[in-house]
Amino acid sequence: MMRVVSFKVEEDLLEILEEYARKKKISKSELIRRALRNFINETEEKPYITRRVRVY
Repeated sequence: MMRVVSFKVEEDLLEILEEYARKKKISKSELIRRALRNFINETEEKPYITRRVRVY
């Protein structure tokens, strides 16, 4: 089950997000999920992470 999360983003970053998602033909939500997974998986210090998240 997916839950809705809201956050604020600068206008220029939103434009980049929208353009990139359009070019890759994926939703903005999917792009944000992938970016978040990649960021978490690449973080060297993970004392708060109990499991790895796979990116599909």
